[in-house]
Amino acid sequence: MGRRNKIGTNFALQATILAAASIVSKLIGMIYNIPFANILKEEGNGYYGRAQTIYALILLIATFSIPSAISKIMAERIEKGEYRNVKRIFDVSMIYVFAVGGIAALITYIFAPYMVKEVSNAVLSLRVLAPTIFLSGFLSVYRGYYQSYGNMVPTSISQIVEQFFNAVVSIAAALLFIQWASTKGMDASGVARVGAAGGTVGTGVAVLAGLIYMMVIFKKERKELNAKIAADTTEELLSYRQAFKLLLMIATPIIFSSFIYNVNVTLDMKIFDWLYTKTAGGNEALVSAQYALYNRYYMVLANVPIAMAAAVASAIIPRVSSAYALGERGTCRYRVQQSIELATTLTLPCAVGFAVLAKPIVHLLYYSLSEENTDTVAMLLILGGLSIVLYGISSVLNGVLQGIGRVNIPVISAAAALVLHVVLLIPLMIYTNLGVYSLIIATLFYVIVIIIINSRDVKKELNYKLKWKPAVWIPLSAAAIMGIVAIIVYAGLYSLCGCFAGTYTANAIAVLVAIVVAAASYFVALIKFGGYTREMLECFPKGMMLANIAEKLHLLKK
Repeated sequence: MGRRNKIGTNFALQATILAAASIVSKLIGMIYNIPFANILKEEGNGYYGRAQTIYALILLIATFSIPSAISKIMAERIEKGEYRNVKRIFDVSMIYVFAVGGIAALITYIFAPYMVKEVSNAVLSLRVLAPTIFLSGFLSVYRGYYQSYGNMVPTSISQIVEQFFNAVVSIAAALLFIQWASTKGMDASGVARVGAAGGTVGTGVAVLAGLIYMMVIFKKERKELNAKIAADTTEELLSYRQAFKLLLMIATPIIFSSFIYNVNVTLDMKIFDWLYTKTAGGNEALVSAQYALYNRYYMVLANVPIAMAAAVASAIIPRVSSAYALGERGTCRYRVQQSIELATTLTLPCAVGFAVLAKPIVHLLYYSLSEENTDTVAMLLILGGLSIVLYGISSVLNGVLQGIGRVNIPVISAAAALVLHVVLLIPLMIYTNLGVYSLIIATLFYVIVIIIINSRDVKKELNYKLKWKPAVWIPLSAAAIMGIVAIIVYAGLYSLCGCFAGTYTANAIAVLVAIVVAAASYFVALIKFGGYTREMLECFPKGMMLANIAEKLHLLKK
């Protein structure tokens, strides 16, 4: 049991480090998105969002699977001390991303007009993103290398570095491009098109900054790696061909799984553009603005908790893989339970917070939106809360299945869910007036199907049974109390501040204070309900300090 606790503590620490970095990077993204979204307006955000959606899909096919594949392959060899094979896999991965990333970048640039043909003003933004696809591959290899050692710190810091540069350069470039377009006498759509392209410059600079950081860290630690290679007595050295074949065998199913798992976003965009364009009478600016409410306003907020849960999933792959390779099924089950608990603990309060403070949050962040569009984004937040939580759980289940070598199951579940998703979305768009709300409903159905299929296989392979109380009921109860506290604090402060401040200022003060107080109440309720013991708190960064504070407040028993 002592070994299991030590293993669980180390895994939870690495997972929470990555989750914490995801929180910081996504918060930076959310904060910079406030002025950025207000600069581009609805139409410009629509062009920017479309380019980013296609870019993300191509990136997913070309390089997204590399960190997961490398971390799985390398973790197994690190466990056996095969450091020469680790180096060989690293070299082959670099060759792979050079070739695949380069081809993908060229295809993106050349065929951009066909990829976003429904909204042609997004072509320029997509072409600006093409070189970034090439650079992203190398960054993925470095991240996968460190994740295979169970070291999430370099990946975490690189994410923050990346997001910082993205924030600064995106805003600056968007403003410069818009100013240039205005001086050239372009119409509103032309200014929006050029401004969106300026925003995408930040993505490329950000990836380059993250890559440079990882290269510097890797160079500093190269002596240690060389020493391990020199001491390695492994006789069965992989050839380049064997290493490449191994990489493809692991990466290909993950690519298919990730592609099908995420292609629904692109399909949603295509189906929405196709069907809503008919409703809008071919008005490209209106179609772009409506889709932006979902893709660039709602999703930016929803992606914060989803990214935190995805960080937990990234951390679990090498840990489950090594335990499964050693035949330690009990350790695997322990890590699965711990991962789901972490995912729900992170996503449930966000979902409840979005639900109870939806409109105040949208008013605070996106002040340039009309009242009608503010209501739309707020309703998307309310309706999307459950899908946020379920996305978190599905990410963990995907990570578990990939970690134990059942990489085909996520492909099958995502494919089945995708078909049913499209079958539901098209009638919703044609026969109802739900508009962008159709995307939320279809997405919820999509993730439910994935969870049903994947959870069945995890149970079958590991004999795992979810412990509902710590994974669901405790964080849900704590989140419910948090929601009540948030409503009371917000209502009271908004009324009070309204006596001496304007509407926007009063709302801003009330929202920010309500969030802080609500977060504190969630932490207290979670511990009091038994959601965290001292041992679990110590797994978090600065966990000793959190545990000591909890004891001083008599939340934990000494």
